[in-house]
Parts: sequence; C-alpha cells; structure tokens
Amino acid sequence: MNEQQTESEKLIKKLRRELVFTRIMCLVTSVLTILLLAGGAYLFQQVKVIMVQVQPVLDQAAAVDVENVNETLRQVRISLENVDLAQVAETMEQAVETLNEVDIEALNDAISGLDTEELSRTLANLNDAVESLQKVENSLNSLFGKKKSIF
Repeated sequence: MNEQQTESEKLIKKLRRELVFTRIMCLVTSVLTILLLAGGAYLFQQVKVIMVQVQPVLDQAAAVDVENVNETLRQVRISLENVDLAQVAETMEQAVETLNEVDIEALNDAISGLDTEELSRTLANLNDAVESLQKVENSLNSLFGKKKSIF
C-alpha cells in the first residue's frame, strides 16, 4: 500500500504543477483579452473622431454631380483634340513680337494724361453695347436654331 500512496502522491504533485501552469496560462490569456478589448475600445473612439472630421468631406463628395463632371471633361477633351498647337504657338510668337514692339514709355505718357472717370464711363458704355449685341445675336441664333455663341 505504501507504494500505491507514493504513486498517488507523485500523481497529485504532477497534477498540481499542471494546475498551476493552467492557472498561469488562464491569467495570461485573461490579461491579453482585456488588453485587446481596451485596444479595440480605443480604436473605436479614434474611428468615431475621424468619422466626425471626415463627414463634411463625404457629404461634399456625395453632392458632386459625377455625370456633369464627366460630360465637362469629355467636352474639354474634345476641345483639346481640336486645338491646332502649331497655330497656337505661332499666335503666341506673334503676340510676343507685338509686345516687344510696344513703346512702354510712350504708353505711360499717353495714360498719364487720360481722364480715368471718362475712361470708366466709356468702358461701361462699351460693355453695355456688347451685352446688347450678345442679346441680339442670341435672339437671332434661337430664331434660326443655331447654338449660342461662347463670347
């Protein structure tokens, strides 16, 4: 019987060691679980803060008329395909040559003697006349079924 008691004691000691090891592992697992939950709660709070900051941008993005933007981009692409770059370059060269030929001092002398109030009235009258001509042109175009002028 003595031998059986020794065997039983050895088995009980072994089971106690395993029980201690199991308790330690449960404790470590519990601590890790608590840390993961705390980290998840922290991340959730950060996501809520970010969503509050991002919401106005999302609202603006949702309000964009994508079809209208796409149509405008298609029109721009078509317009750019029709541009003659050689002619544009030539026009730019002519403009630079013309600007180089301008006598700045003579221009300054001419401007210094101008009556700015009279010039402003003249420009306002000219603007009114252009607007009237555009209205007439648009009326004629609508009468004959033509597209509106871009100018």
